[in-house]
Amino acid sequence: MSRPAALLVWALLVGLSVAACGDAGGTGGDDRTLPPNDEAALARIFDEELDALGLRFTRGALIDVGGGGYEASDSGTHLAVYVEPTGDYAAADYADGVVASARVFLPVVFERWPGLETFDVCQEPLPVRDDRETPPPVTQLNLTEGEASDIDWETVTLADLLARNQPERDAYRMYVTPSLLEDPAFETARRRSL
Repeated sequence: MSRPAALLVWALLVGLSVAACGDAGGTGGDDRTLPPNDEAALARIFDEELDALGLRFTRGALIDVGGGGYEASDSGTHLAVYVEPTGDYAAADYADGVVASARVFLPVVFERWPGLETFDVCQEPLPVRDDRETPPPVTQLNLTEGEASDIDWETVTLADLLARNQPERDAYRMYVTPSLLEDPAFETARRRSL
């Protein structure tokens, strides 16, 4: 094979492999692209950053929220993820963790997977307090792509997020388990949000 022909074949092979890899993990240009609906694949993407926070990815799924339901679905446009502490984690750590865990995922999930419409991240209880496979969340931050894009994730504080929370308008929802609301870290943030 002549040198120009060999170069052409090499260029075609490189182009095909780049095109094939372009959609790996749901990162292609299709505006309906969704993340993998696979907990292990999602954990591989985010665990390194979560580990630095003393958290680990426990579960996650694409959810179909159409018609007011909440069903796991490969074509769901809501991504729900759950993280849990890997060591000591006090109430103040949960307060810090609302913003810190959100920064791991936001706004990157909407940028990487444009087919997502909504997202939530839940901090789960310490395993020594509740070791069930699906414990209720201690905190939950739930927002749309538009709400996430309106927030400066580099500078946002818990007080900022609390000030934006307007559940009565069905926009931007944050849940904090009632016992944590009395902790000084949450109480200080709540006062600053007013």
